[in-house]
Amino acid sequence: ESLGELVISRNKKFTKPETTLIETLLCGVVYPLRNALLYQKAVEAAHKDPLTGVNNRASMDEIIDREVNLSTRHGSELSLLAIDIDHFKKVNDTYGHAMGDCVIKAVAEASKAAIRTSDMVFRYGGEEFLILLSNTDRAGATLLAERLRQKIEETCIICDGTHVSATVSVGVTCMKAKDDSRTELFSRADAALYQAKSSGRNCCKFFSAED
Repeated sequence: ESLGELVISRNKKFTKPETTLIETLLCGVVYPLRNALLYQKAVEAAHKDPLTGVNNRASMDEIIDREVNLSTRHGSELSLLAIDIDHFKKVNDTYGHAMGDCVIKAVAEASKAAIRTSDMVFRYGGEEFLILLSNTDRAGATLLAERLRQKIEETCIICDGTHVSATVSVGVTCMKAKDDSRTELFSRADAALYQAKSSGRNCCKFFSAED
C-alpha cells in the first residue's frame, strides 16, 4: 500500500549509520500515518450511504444543526429540498429490488450532478433524499428542484438489460429570517413534499412559514 513519497537529500552521501537511523525514524512515521488514514476512511464510511455514496442520515444529523445555526447567526439564505421517488414500491414489486437499487442510485447521481460543491445531498430514508442548499433563496431552490425533477424524468435507467423510467416529487422550503429551527425547517419541507404528492406527483411545491 503506497502512502506517498518522501525525499531526503543533502550535498554529501549519507553514512550507513545515518541511513539506518533514517529508516528507523521512517518506521515510526509510517505506521501512525497508515493508522490515521485508515481511521479517516472508517469515519468517512460511517457517514456515507453504501449504495449511493452520498451522505447518510447520521451525517445529516451532524451537519444540519451547524448549517441552521450559521444561517441564523449570519442571516444567510438556506434552502432544503425533500425528494421522494414516486411509486417506488411498484418498481420493486414489478422489477425486483435490484432495479429499485438502480433507480435509487440514478436519483442520487442526478442530485449530485445538479448541485454546487457547497451543497449537500443526503439519503434520508429508503427512497427519500434531502438536499441542503447554502446561500440559496426561494427562487434558486425552486429552479434547481424543477431542473432536477426534469432531469430524472428524462433519464432512462438500465439495470440488467431492463429499461425503466422514474419520477420524483420535490418539496422545497427556506429558512426564515429569524426564530427558525431545524425542526420547523424539516416540517415545512415535509409539508411541501406532501403537497407535491397530493398534486399528482412528479412536481415541485414550495412551502413557507407564511403559506
